[in-house]
Amino acid sequence: MESIKTPKRIIKKQLKNVNKAIIEIAEMKFKNIEEKEEKLDALFFLKNQILRKAEKLEIK
Repeated sequence: MESIKTPKRIIKKQLKNVNKAIIEIAEMKFKNIEEKEEKLDALFFLKNQILRKAEKLEIK
């Protein structure tokens, strides 16, 4: 039987992956600083969406 992940576990995994991506982008060297800023902005936006979703589900 296939196990079903709880929303809490899914959200924690999503946050972990986004945080990892933020760190990787921050450590990368870009010729164009605006490109780096755009990528980081997108990741922070995604992280905020996940946190709002967690807040709705009352997950900390």
